[in-house]
Amino acid sequence: MYSKLKGLMVEKDITQQELAKILEISVSTLNFKINGRSDFSVKEAKLVSSFFGKTVEEIFIIDEVKKMKSGRYA
Repeated sequence: MYSKLKGLMVEKDITQQELAKILEISVSTLNFKINGRSDFSVKEAKLVSSFFGKTVEEIFIIDEVKKMKSGRYA
């Protein structure tokens, strides 16, 4: 789950529908990606980071490290 991305969406008042349109994917695909059921492509991660004015690491990597530390990658 990408809690940082969810937080940024709330801060910027961006819906999943709006972000999905930017990424040129369906809302259901975006939902799967946000909730960790599917991975963002490098291109998608770069688009998201550019849109929010953050680095890819700030949005995606920190949450991944937290998952590893909590053992959810077993």
